[in-house]
Amino acid sequence: MSARTDSPDLVMLGISHKTAPVELREKFALGEGELPAFFERACSQGADEIVYLSTCNRMEIYVASRDVNAALEGLFAHMEAVSALPRAVIEAQTYRKYSRDAVVHLFTVASSLDSMVVGENEIFFQVKNCYSRSVHAKKTGPLLNRLFHQAFKTAKRVKTETEISKNPLSIAYIATELAGKIFDNLSRHNALLIGAGEMGELILKYLTKAQIGGITIANRSLHNAERIAQEINREARIVPLDEIGAVAPEVDIIIASVTAPGYVIDAAAARAIQKRRGGRPIFVIDIAVPRNVDPEAGKLDAVFLYNVDDLRSIADENLKSRLREVEFAKRLVEADADEFIRWYDGLALVPAIQKLQSAFDEIRVAELERYRRRRLKHLADEDFRIIEDLTRQIMTKTLHNPISTLKKHLDASRENGDAHDVRDTKRIIEELFEK
Repeated sequence: MSARTDSPDLVMLGISHKTAPVELREKFALGEGELPAFFERACSQGADEIVYLSTCNRMEIYVASRDVNAALEGLFAHMEAVSALPRAVIEAQTYRKYSRDAVVHLFTVASSLDSMVVGENEIFFQVKNCYSRSVHAKKTGPLLNRLFHQAFKTAKRVKTETEISKNPLSIAYIATELAGKIFDNLSRHNALLIGAGEMGELILKYLTKAQIGGITIANRSLHNAERIAQEINREARIVPLDEIGAVAPEVDIIIASVTAPGYVIDAAAARAIQKRRGGRPIFVIDIAVPRNVDPEAGKLDAVFLYNVDDLRSIADENLKSRLREVEFAKRLVEADADEFIRWYDGLALVPAIQKLQSAFDEIRVAELERYRRRRLKHLADEDFRIIEDLTRQIMTKTLHNPISTLKKHLDASRENGDAHDVRDTKRIIEELFEK
């Protein structure tokens, strides 16, 4: 990529379930309270606009920058700092996408075509929420605003014009489905749901629909837990996070999805829970990133621990029934990406067109003033305004063909993949009218 330019370019740096395991991905997760400082640091290191996207399966940073190299170096420095991993390891596990590739990737992600479960609905709202955080922090501008709004429109097209989301099977659904496979009759068993966020709310809906025998919700905010219980399952029991150890021995299923800086259930807590259960089997599904349950807990007798990556095999089965819709959905994504790129490429011509129009208008105004002082003194103001309008129309019509040709030349060059040709044409036009 080139160094600093007059107009911003797009770049995305990411890591996902396709490139790295959960124990590596969780090292790069940022809490909401950490975002303001991260945004400020990134913008001081070359980013003009930035959106931080984080889900249980991916962390991606979208940047608009006039100095892409500097912005990327800043992002890599951040990843090194938060993970304590060497640069070579980070580069091996991450991916970078520029310009149109970044556009296609975002549209693909927002449309749930890159999800572990293709067609799941949560990713759309997760992308919207992450984008909103950047908007509220005033870290987006014309480029990323247009990009993300187009991504939302594309995702809605994919959902309504294909059957990609028919019978949606999300991570939350798969977690509940796994519990149902483990126990033949969920109505005879109790569950503990750790977390009452978006994922927790979905799991509560699915467990309630599956007629779980009883359910306890443990959450940092009791108010939020009470709200979703009131809306979905009024019989749910609500407890604070620090009471997990007391209620866990009473359940057969634990599904964890809370945002926490460390393990909510460590190995010692898991041993204590199993001791009180008398060694009866307990199934724990940890879909949080960073993880809520110490992996060491899975080594204990009769503790069956699954994390978000373990759900991949179920996701693969669900994918088979949807593959026939994927190609059509990808064509929609490509078409919308082309439309965005046409707008995006047009931004490069705006300064040249403005300079062209400004140069002609300066000549027009100067000549009119000169003629009015010398030869058109006898004209009334109203008559002179008619001449002004006439010269303005002549100028507009004179420039119409050159500007249209420039835009056509841009389209042709883009189709041929020759961006340098466009920049050379733009430069020549600007130089022709520089004083």
